[in-house]
Amino acid sequence: MSCTVAVVGAGPIGAATAYGLTRLGVPGVTLVGGEAGHPAYRSSGGSVCWHRDDPAKAAMIRATADFVRDRVAAGAPIGVRETPYLFLDAGVLVPALNIAAADLVADLAGLAAAGGAERADLGTVRRVEPAGGGHRVVGDAGTLDAEVVVLALGTGNPAVLGERALPGGPAPVEKRQLFVLDLPVGPERAGLPHLVAAVGAGWAYVFVKQTPDGLRLLLGQEDLIEDADLTGPVDHLAELLDAGVADRFPFLRGAAAERVLWGVDHVDKHPSVVAHARGLLSVHCGSAVRSCVPIGQRAAAAVTATLGGAR
Repeated sequence: MSCTVAVVGAGPIGAATAYGLTRLGVPGVTLVGGEAGHPAYRSSGGSVCWHRDDPAKAAMIRATADFVRDRVAAGAPIGVRETPYLFLDAGVLVPALNIAAADLVADLAGLAAAGGAERADLGTVRRVEPAGGGHRVVGDAGTLDAEVVVLALGTGNPAVLGERALPGGPAPVEKRQLFVLDLPVGPERAGLPHLVAAVGAGWAYVFVKQTPDGLRLLLGQEDLIEDADLTGPVDHLAELLDAGVADRFPFLRGAAAERVLWGVDHVDKHPSVVAHARGLLSVHCGSAVRSCVPIGQRAAAAVTATLGGAR
């Protein structure tokens, strides 16, 4: 199989890049599944808040939120809830959008397909190697030749790049977990904002999220409990509550976890598009759902510049 552009990774960034390419009229785009990184967006992604100190980052996040609102208004089946953040210590309420991330990815991929992009499943993608003036994407279930390859595998990019990865080795990653609590969410809690509070040297946050089992309360934390196990979820809810979270959120006392959502993400959230060789690009973007639309547009523009230079 061959194509003009292979976008490897069918998550938020890959789907947005494929859509961006078709919007620019690039022919021969193929969106390749078989993500090598952990697809964190499927379980925990989707909270989009543009209240940021960095104006550029805030603008990127708002662009994704505006895109989603426009798509929903046009009838796209993307689950959304307007759910503001309430920072308890500062007494500040800021707007935010909770997006069903898997719905957004499916919609972006559908838009790309409507624009002419094809899909290919190569199984787990292992490497990209030179081939006939372009590159060959090698997976467990097949290969695909392309003039330009864009890697959008998140934390899986370095493994596929091999020795062409960035100097200094792979970018640092961190594990993120969300505890789906067994507490009921009745009418009095259905409209609860995202509650954010300082706990010791870290933070804890509680929010309501639509799950396959209905509305549930979720609890997350930052910088409270170290968890270096990148192989699966760890239920340390009791330890987290004892660390001061139950003091800030007394209604969580006695709660248990129905399940633990988890993922691995980049520590550095700043998005970038990197050229590793002519026709071989990678996209780096932590918290991919928040910035997927503008970073996909940026990656698509980089591809068109590469194709223009090659021709």
